[in-house]
Amino acid sequence: MTLTPGVAESHEFTIDNGTWRLRVNGAGFVPIDEQNIVVNGDGLNAKDLTVIYYTLHTDRNRDGALDGAGIIKQLTPPAITFGVHGQGAIIPVNCNRDDNTITAGYADNQDDKVNGNNDLASGTGRIEIRRTIAGPVVGVPAAWELKLKVIRETLADDEPEKHIRIFDGVRQDSDEMIGPETDSFARPTTADVGASKIYAIEAVRFAGRNFANGECGLVLSVIQPEVTGPDTTTYWFADRLMVARWIGNHHLQTVSDLYVAIATNDDGSDNQLFRAALGNAAGADNPAITVTPGDPENAQEIDIPYLNGNVWDDYGPAGQTAPEPAGDDRWMRDTVVAGYSSWPGNNNAALSKNAFMKTHRWGALQNWVFESLLSADVGVFYPAAGSTDAIASANSGGNIAVTPPVKKTTLAGTTSYRFGRIYYGHNQEHQVDRSSRDFMAAQNMQAPIVLDTDWLYVGHVDEMMTFVPDPNPADPFKKWKLLVASPAEAYRLLTAAQGAHGAANMLKRPAWNGGNNQFDYTDLEIDGTPVGATINAFLGNGNAPLDHPETGASYTYEQLRNWNIRGVEAVIAQNIDRLKMAFDLADVDIIKVPVIFYPEDYIDEPYALLDMLDPTALDDDDGFNIYPGVDGGFQCGALTGDMPNMFVGNTRLMIPKPYGPWIVDLTDNVNHGYDLFERDLQQKLAAIVNGPTCVFIDDWVDYHTMLGEIHCGTNEVRSPYDGQTAFGNARYGQWWTAVDA
Repeated sequence: MTLTPGVAESHEFTIDNGTWRLRVNGAGFVPIDEQNIVVNGDGLNAKDLTVIYYTLHTDRNRDGALDGAGIIKQLTPPAITFGVHGQGAIIPVNCNRDDNTITAGYADNQDDKVNGNNDLASGTGRIEIRRTIAGPVVGVPAAWELKLKVIRETLADDEPEKHIRIFDGVRQDSDEMIGPETDSFARPTTADVGASKIYAIEAVRFAGRNFANGECGLVLSVIQPEVTGPDTTTYWFADRLMVARWIGNHHLQTVSDLYVAIATNDDGSDNQLFRAALGNAAGADNPAITVTPGDPENAQEIDIPYLNGNVWDDYGPAGQTAPEPAGDDRWMRDTVVAGYSSWPGNNNAALSKNAFMKTHRWGALQNWVFESLLSADVGVFYPAAGSTDAIASANSGGNIAVTPPVKKTTLAGTTSYRFGRIYYGHNQEHQVDRSSRDFMAAQNMQAPIVLDTDWLYVGHVDEMMTFVPDPNPADPFKKWKLLVASPAEAYRLLTAAQGAHGAANMLKRPAWNGGNNQFDYTDLEIDGTPVGATINAFLGNGNAPLDHPETGASYTYEQLRNWNIRGVEAVIAQNIDRLKMAFDLADVDIIKVPVIFYPEDYIDEPYALLDMLDPTALDDDDGFNIYPGVDGGFQCGALTGDMPNMFVGNTRLMIPKPYGPWIVDLTDNVNHGYDLFERDLQQKLAAIVNGPTCVFIDDWVDYHTMLGEIHCGTNEVRSPYDGQTAFGNARYGQWWTAVDA
């Protein structure tokens, strides 16, 4: 006879006269073992059986409440799915810091305890083991055992306990019972579980290298020795789990906080004036932005922990010290990438945390990041910690950006990227480390676009482009304009102005002299060399001020001009073509921003004829007709201020002053003139109805001469993207429902 737990059933057996022994057992059944039962003639001896079942419960449907048990002896659901009917519990990656009593530099998911009540409420999820009894017996047989275990999704993944941590309760200071510091399984007792027991759960890491899908399984095994023998599972329940995704921020998200480092220059001056100007612009934004200074020169030196086996070890890349000494490091953007993570909360409400991706870069600012930025409100995750991947400029946050929402239309249909797409530069000369690339791709939310930044000496995408809001289009996938650096546009403006303003000074700092009713000019320098000149000089054929980086010889303005227009412009255009292949990008979506570049470094390898801009020319003209960023070619720095390398606020763009040609205009009683490049960008942006306001800030000494600009020196917290409002459907309010099932 086969009995089904939870189903009322009876059966009569006809038994010969005699003395009998009655034994009943089975999965879930409390065993019966009665001897010396005498059967003599007709009679009815009813036996009531008791069923005691243990079941596993997770928030499988993501509504904030624990669901009923899944199907016995099956992984539930069969697969992780998304959309409004998506299935599979989502576990938060608990990478913020709710309790400052843990070791400096450690996030909550890097120790083995629940770190306070706030950690319980907003940093951990819930699972539950429940006991169900049907029948007269209320005691659980002493020999019965429970086993809770995490299992990996694929054999290619690391051990599952490196991904998931389960605590022994839901109270402050609950201890890890499954996780990196213990093991992949635990044996809760039936006495401890009682009628039910709820456990806190957190993810140790985001999806990425050796955790490709961010998925694993959780299995509750019940062992009834009288049925299957000791240590052999009698029956089991199992649920699939996935860790919450990390989502990189884009420029349509509201800025609340702006970070900028306190920096000291070689001459002993600091960037106080720059920070003041930035603070004024941020304070005038709408909504206003709070500015927080980072102080890498006085931050505590902090070791960077990473998971090594079942312990957290200090980490310093090969050839680097751990910790990094305190010192000047002004590149706030390059140190971390801003983003957030969200998940279904414990009380039928979605939760989110700001979460910065720590880049695979080694600099003094990381001390400040782990000492001060890491907090209850801000998490930090370091996907490359402990890896053997190389430290390189391309790993920096200035080389990792996110488009606003975009879509790609083809004959086969339309693909929507409602959370935007990550884009970064990765080629021969500049390569993003594998761990970081795996991390970004594994989030499966913002499909990466790979661009070519080999033509740039620093090699960051923010040197050539940025997105600014355009609030007017009805299409939510077109609420932006793409600003692109354009040497050709710069020279077009110079040529158009030459007739009337050929003597206008550029790359000089103008100062109005009221006593003489004229401007005094101060030369701006790069590497100690004055670079100021007139429009006539830039359009002439005299010697340019900076030397050829390979030979040390002079080159002419004509060579510089041809190389910018025919070389740099062409390589930037190739990147635009890549973007056009990745999403619906039309020329009307692009605003060309005047920037002139100069050769900063030379790639000292023989060039091929195909690398030449003009393959019919056998003379490389000292390299100037070779594509930048290939063998025999140059890598660039910005000569004029690189305006696309700006900070995009809420209603204000904080833009590096380009120091283009200063056009004297004595009819202007306030400024007595204007910067030709500034005015050009202002006029183009003014065409955006209700568009952003331009605020130009002098960053020449503090950032530009060090091959960076305002965007490189700042970072920010932005509110999670409001997809429900943007797309007019509640489904798009959360990533797990927005993604197609």
